[in-house]
Amino acid sequence: MDLMDKLKILSNAAKYDVSCSSSGSKRKNNINGIGNASESGICHSFTPDGRCISLLKILFSNDCIYDCKYCINGYSKDFQRVSFTPDEVCDLTINFYRRNYIEGLFLSSAIVRNPNYTMELLLKTVKKIRLEKNFNGYIHLKAIPGADEYLIKEAGLYVDRMSVNIELPSSNSLKLLAPQKSKEKILLPMKTIKNSIIIHTELKNSIKSTPTFVPGGQSTQLIVGATPESDYKILNLTQSLYDKFKLKRVYFSAYVPVVKDNPLLPQITHPPMVREHRLYQADWLLRFYGFKASELLKNENDNFDLNFDPKTYWALNNFNEFPVEINKASYEALL
Repeated sequence: MDLMDKLKILSNAAKYDVSCSSSGSKRKNNINGIGNASESGICHSFTPDGRCISLLKILFSNDCIYDCKYCINGYSKDFQRVSFTPDEVCDLTINFYRRNYIEGLFLSSAIVRNPNYTMELLLKTVKKIRLEKNFNGYIHLKAIPGADEYLIKEAGLYVDRMSVNIELPSSNSLKLLAPQKSKEKILLPMKTIKNSIIIHTELKNSIKSTPTFVPGGQSTQLIVGATPESDYKILNLTQSLYDKFKLKRVYFSAYVPVVKDNPLLPQITHPPMVREHRLYQADWLLRFYGFKASELLKNENDNFDLNFDPKTYWALNNFNEFPVEINKASYEALL
C-alpha cells in the first residue's frame, strides 16, 4: 500500500485519543541533530473541540487483537487493516518536520499480536528517530498495558511524555466493554513510569550524566459517557490518579458513537461535549485551585450542572463561605 494511503487511515484512526500534551519537556538539540523540545512546549494549534494538531498523531497499526466494544479498531469490525514499519514512521516524522508541518510526534498503536510485540515495534521506532535520525523534537509515546517492564523503562529514555489510557472509569465497565483489558494491567505501567521518573530524577542530582526519563511526565485518558459512571466517580478517580501516580494530566474524551447498534453502548447522536468541558474545568480546580473532588461533588451519583461551571456550582452550594474579606482571607480561601 502507498505510504500516503497508510497515513490517511492511521492518522484518522488516532483522532479519538485526546491525551496529547506537548509541554513539560526540556530536551536540548545537539550539534548534528534537528529539532528541540523546551519546557514552554512546542507550537500548538487546536481544533474547536480542544485537540492538539501540531503533532504528527498516528497509530503504528490498527490491526488489533482486542475487541473493545466502543473502539473502531476492534478485531470484529470490518475495515482495512494496515501497519507502518519503523522506517516509515521515522521518514514521515522527519519529512513533515522539515516541511514545518509538525513540531513533534504522537505515536500510539492497536495491539498487534501481543503487547510485547507491539511495544517492541514502538521502541524500535523511537530509538531509530532519536539515534539514527538524530531528532531531538518532542515525542509522546503510548505505553502498552501488558508489555514487559523493561520495554517500558527503555522506551522512557527516548521520549518526552508517555501515557497509558485507562479509558473506562471502573473495573465493571472494563469487564463489560473491554474484557481483554484489566485495571491491574493498565495501572502497572503507570506505576513503572512514575517510579522510574523518581529514580532518574534523584540520580540526576548526584550523577549529571544520568539520562532523562520521560521529562514531560505521564498522562492518561478517560472516556466520558460510554458507561454510567457519574461525574463524582470520574472526578474521584482523577484525583486518585494524580495522588498515586503523579500524572501531569488526565484527559477527558466525550464518547463518540462510532460503533453503531451495540446494545451495550448508549444510543446517542452527539458526544457529550459540555459534560467533558465541565470535567476539564473541575480538573483545573483540582490541579491549580486546591479543591478536592469531595468538595465539588458530594454524592456518588452526582453530576455537574451543565448550566454552571463547577466553581460557580460550588459557590451556589456554599453560601456560608461568603462574603470573603479579601484583605484578611488566606491564600487558600481566596482561591
